Amino acid sequence: MSARPVVAVVALLLAVSAPPSTAQRLESRPVPTRGIVSFTFQSPSMGVRFAVNVGTPRGYRPGGSRKYPAIITTDGDWAFFAVHEAASALMQQGTIDSLFVISIGTGIEDGDSLWSRRRVYEFSPPDWDLKDPFGQVVAEACRVYRMEAGRCVGGAPRFLNAIVTELLPMITAQYPIDPAQLGLFGVSAGGFFASWAIFQPNSPFSRYLISSPAMAYGDGDVFRQEARYAAEHKDLPVSIYLGAGSIEIGDRFFEGVGKIVSGMVHLAGVLAGRGYPGLEVVTEIHPGMSHVDVVGTVATRGLRVLYGR
Repeated sequence: MSARPVVAVVALLLAVSAPPSTAQRLESRPVPTRGIVSFTFQSPSMGVRFAVNVGTPRGYRPGGSRKYPAIITTDGDWAFFAVHEAASALMQQGTIDSLFVISIGTGIEDGDSLWSRRRVYEFSPPDWDLKDPFGQVVAEACRVYRMEAGRCVGGAPRFLNAIVTELLPMITAQYPIDPAQLGLFGVSAGGFFASWAIFQPNSPFSRYLISSPAMAYGDGDVFRQEARYAAEHKDLPVSIYLGAGSIEIGDRFFEGVGKIVSGMVHLAGVLAGRGYPGLEVVTEIHPGMSHVDVVGTVATRGLRVLYGR
């Protein structure tokens, strides 16, 4: 080998192994959150601080006269980004109507422990004695997390009230949201809450996007709520999308204890039997997916069904 090629090889090796110059170092920058505004607010009714994200619709400009649909996602920062990214992609390709995506719950900075404690309380119905199999699991979780008396389960009515009387008035005062086109998203325990909210007299939602609902919450309370509603009403003028993963069917905990897939399908069947003229229900079980990885697929499919053009 001549001297020149040897020199070139050595120079190349030195360049690869040498420490990066100042210009090559990674430097921090603000996280890009175009189209997302984040807030917090102290709830006077619940005595906690909620984290809120607002994802604005594609093409939205403040000051216009147009009113937009909006979907409220539970679980705060944990669920917001999956729903927002699905909605953004669908809006970009013109598949769904432009809409606001708004979350309420805890923030990432609050940590996993507070997220777990809060969601057990806020998503669960009152008058649950926790003696059923799933209730015993929840009772143990409340003990492990050292949840104070009266704050283990039973907060669903208060949480729904906080959404209706606190969050929505603030959001609709600041953004052009059509109150007649509100949706609600929930996953797992939040999916139970969304299912439970369908039958509450103060629910303002006309569309429900529900991922893998933990129907064992409240020892079947959602079915008691549905039966009460059916006894008093001739119609249920809402649209519902129910989705779960096929792998959940064989899961010892999600299905064996939480009744996620069987409970979801049972609710769809009960509603089909009512014959409500204004009700639309789509139920899908996605093959090869489980409790967590199915959330993005359910969000995408549900948004297509509920907000598709």
